[in-house]
Amino acid sequence: MTDLSSIVTSVYLPIVAAVGSGMIFSKLLVSYGGAWGESNSRRIPAFLAQFLLRIGIPIGIANFVRSTELSASAWIAPITASLAIALGLLCSACILGPMSSILAATRRSFQLSSYVGNTSFIGFPVVLLLPQLGPSYFGVAVLYDIFGTVLGGYGLGAWIATRGENGNTRSSWRSAIIKTTQLLYKNPSLLAFVAGLLLKLVELPETINSILSVIAWGSIMLALLTMGMRIQQLSGSGSFQLPLKAVLIKMVAVPLFIGALLTATGFAGPERLILVLQAGMPCAFATLVLAENFNLDRALTVQTLIISNLILLLTLPIWVLSLTSW
Repeated sequence: MTDLSSIVTSVYLPIVAAVGSGMIFSKLLVSYGGAWGESNSRRIPAFLAQFLLRIGIPIGIANFVRSTELSASAWIAPITASLAIALGLLCSACILGPMSSILAATRRSFQLSSYVGNTSFIGFPVVLLLPQLGPSYFGVAVLYDIFGTVLGGYGLGAWIATRGENGNTRSSWRSAIIKTTQLLYKNPSLLAFVAGLLLKLVELPETINSILSVIAWGSIMLALLTMGMRIQQLSGSGSFQLPLKAVLIKMVAVPLFIGALLTATGFAGPERLILVLQAGMPCAFATLVLAENFNLDRALTVQTLIISNLILLLTLPIWVLSLTSW
C-alpha cells in the first residue's frame, strides 16, 4: 500500500515544482519585462502549448506506448471514458434544470466543464510519476485521453458549443464539423497512439531510444511548466457557486461512480486506478479554447479551471489510497 508520503515525494513535488516554476516565470515576465514581458507572458505559453499538442506530447505518447504492453482489459478505457462523459452531462442537466433557467452560453460552458478533463497535461504526468503505475500502464491512460478528451472534448464538445446557433440545426452541425476538424488537426494524439503501436514492430537503435525518452519526459515536464504559466494568468471573479458545482460533478461524483462501478464489475488493480484518476482530473484548458472559439461563458470556464486545479491536491491522495489494492 502506497502511503501519503510517497505520493507527496513521487507526484506532488515534481508537479508542484514544475507548475510553480511556470507561475513564477510568468509573473516575472509581467513584473519586470515591461511591455515586451506582458506580451510574451501570453505568447510563450500559447506557443509551448501548440508545440506540446502537435509535437512534444505526441512523441511522448508514441514513445511510451511503444514500450507498453496493453493488457487484455485495456478495452475498458474507451467505454469508461464514454460513460464518464454521459454521467457528466446527465449530472449537469439535473443541476441546471430547465433550458430557460440559464443563459445558453453559461449552460454550455457548465456542461463542458462537467466532463472534459485535463487528461494529458496533468493526467499523463500523474500516471507516469505514481510509483505503482508508471510507463507500463501508460497505454490505458492514452486510450482514455483519446476518447474522453480529444474526441469527447473537441468532437462532442464542439457540437455542444454550437448546437442551435441562429436556430438552424443544419448550420449548427456544419459549423461544428468544420471547427471540430480544425481543432482535432491540432491534437494528433490518436495518430501518435497508432504510431506507438507500429513502432513495437521495429527494433530501434539505443541512441534513438534514449533521444525519444528524453523528449518524452522533457515534454511531460514542459507541459506542467506551461500549465503553471497559464494558471498564473487566470483571474476569476464573481460567484463561485455554479463553477464549484461543475467541478464537484467532474472531480467527485463522476470518478466516485466510475470507481464503484468498476469495483462492482470485478475490475481492480492499476487499470481501475488509472481510469478513476483520469475521470477525476481537473477541468481541461480545452474548455477555455472552446469557450473562446464559440463565444461561451469564459468567466465560468476560468473559475472552474482555478477551482479544479486546487481541488486536485485534495482528491488525488484519496483516489490513490482508496484504490491501491495490489
